[in-house]
Amino acid sequence: MNWNHRLIDMSAKNDGEHWLEIKEVFYEDEKPTGFASALVGGEDAGEVKETLIRMLMALERPVLTLTKEGELK
Repeated sequence: MNWNHRLIDMSAKNDGEHWLEIKEVFYEDEKPTGFASALVGGEDAGEVKETLIRMLMALERPVLTLTKEGELK
């Protein structure tokens, strides 16, 4: 299983109000299958910096959308 940070439109979980969040997105066969909250932490400042860089890279990728059914599109 692979994962990366992605920007997700979470409006469906926010009563339709527009809301974006960076999450850790998990993939099977290159298809997004789930997500978890993205935490910023690490054993040292270098690891924290790497996480922040991956989060910034998420802003360069297309936004995923969480449907009302809980699927990522």
